[in-house]
Amino acid sequence: MLRCCFIVFLVLITFVKQSFALEVDEFAYSKDWLAVVHYQEKMFGGYKSSIDSDSFFVSGEGKTNPKKELEETIELFNSANVSRICHFPARHKLLTKHGFIDAKYPKCADYNSFYSDLRPSGVTLLFTDAYMNNPSSLFGHTLLRIDTSRKGTQLLAHGVNYGAFVDEETANPMLFAVYGLTGGYMGGFTVKPYYDIINLYNNIENRDIWEFGLDLTSYELDLFVAHLWELGHSQTPYYFFTKNCSYMLMELLDAVRPELELSKEFPLHTIPFDTVRVVDSREGMIKTVNYRPSRQSKIKNQYEQMNSRQKKALLRIVKDSEYNFEELNDEEKAGVIETAYQFVQYQNVEKILTRTEYREKSFTLLKERSNLKSEANYEPLEKGETLIKAHKSARLSLGVGSRNGENFQEIMFRPAYHSLIDNTYAYLKGAEINFLNITARHYDNGNKYVLNNVDLAGIKSLSPRDSLFKPISYTINASIDREMNPVSEEEGYVFNLKGGAGAAYELHKRLWVFMLLNAQVAYGGFLERNQWAGTGLGAGVISDFGDFRIILGAENMFATSKYASKMKYNAEAAYSITENFYVSAGYNYWDNYGKDINEVKFSIKYHF
Repeated sequence: MLRCCFIVFLVLITFVKQSFALEVDEFAYSKDWLAVVHYQEKMFGGYKSSIDSDSFFVSGEGKTNPKKELEETIELFNSANVSRICHFPARHKLLTKHGFIDAKYPKCADYNSFYSDLRPSGVTLLFTDAYMNNPSSLFGHTLLRIDTSRKGTQLLAHGVNYGAFVDEETANPMLFAVYGLTGGYMGGFTVKPYYDIINLYNNIENRDIWEFGLDLTSYELDLFVAHLWELGHSQTPYYFFTKNCSYMLMELLDAVRPELELSKEFPLHTIPFDTVRVVDSREGMIKTVNYRPSRQSKIKNQYEQMNSRQKKALLRIVKDSEYNFEELNDEEKAGVIETAYQFVQYQNVEKILTRTEYREKSFTLLKERSNLKSEANYEPLEKGETLIKAHKSARLSLGVGSRNGENFQEIMFRPAYHSLIDNTYAYLKGAEINFLNITARHYDNGNKYVLNNVDLAGIKSLSPRDSLFKPISYTINASIDREMNPVSEEEGYVFNLKGGAGAAYELHKRLWVFMLLNAQVAYGGFLERNQWAGTGLGAGVISDFGDFRIILGAENMFATSKYASKMKYNAEAAYSITENFYVSAGYNYWDNYGKDINEVKFSIKYHF
């Protein structure tokens, strides 16, 4: 009888072991485990974690072997290696939930201090608008906020940012571009007080911030903080267009709720604008939306609401330091003083004022305001254009047209991001960022197919100047274009690099004019001496009525070659049928020493 019981016991033990082995085999490739260790499927089979630090893995094979990493992680939690266990609170929560371990998480002083300092009550996804003076933020930026349970404002909360670690030697814009495109920087997560983030983005860089409150359970919130602790000890190569600030946030949220599968939406490139839209597409994920305007947006909003007397008084203060309020009642005076104080803060950040001037103006304005009991007479800026309703960043265009009487059909693809003629809802007005815009054509005469042009990168910022703000408008463009030599009538490809600066002005809220002084160089094998250089004076008009938009432009180019010395005119009109679909008509004319080019084109354009 005893022998029989012993045999049964051995059979049961063997069955339990086999059952546990089967569970480990299955869980090792589950969404939960793959997400928390950041595994991604490789093109030809297998898995590889996007995290690149050895300390993030328990197993020496952990970067590419989910099963081995799971087995050795379970062994670790059943060991006495407390210091090593303290690195993985998220995995401990996950494996405890699924019944793989029974051992309690040890008392880890550093992690407990981290959790206590955060006092988490929720998570908010943040999007900051583009900042055109910084090449690293042309597409906007996303980060997260760990909402705090402390009483009072969320300024006491903490922001979570993923970014590249840049040293002084590689901080200049050219090296940043090279390293950012090739993975030359290492990236990682950092946590800092939210008031520091507000000061940087809202006040220093003058970028509006959108706050999207996420609907997480208490378990998911704890798992988020625990996983953030694990990621804080690791790094991964930073790529400007792929594994960037936004993509890694998607992997972080996937680890908390694997069924979201947010990171799978971005196999080729990741744009901050699109990540917010994808999060919003997951039902019930976003529960609240809040708009936090920048200091510059607030000043402009207040200035627009002022009457003519207030505007004159404000300009006297900021330009001549004259504090003359005789024409104003107390409400109007309060509004002027508050706006002037905000503008002095702006001037200080931009280093327009000396330290002495800043202190004198600030003290005088605060003194004047303290003598008033009345509130300002304008409404605060509380609502903005939410990017969730804006057009998507990739665009496909189909067109037909005629060039000097020769009919053609055209297809154009642009992976990112926004053109001046696109619907500007929620996008930075007057800003254009085109990346890898490729155009191919078929000409009916001779049944000829050609690659018409490739816009490698094109940036344009036409920010209007006014009584308070004096931004410089500029353009930068690098492209490969199919062009014709007007002397030989030979066609070939030319590399063009163009840059310019100037000014833009707002004649009406929906009507802007601009003027740019440009410089351009070109290289092509069929050109005279293979290259040319020139300067040009360009001007244009932008009229934006929301769904209907018109752009007119002209440029006179003076170059070292007759081939390039030309007068160019362009016009384009567009009408949006939906936020992602519009039709357009365009006309171009090049006056080039008797070899003029007339081109008209009609297109349908779709954002996706």
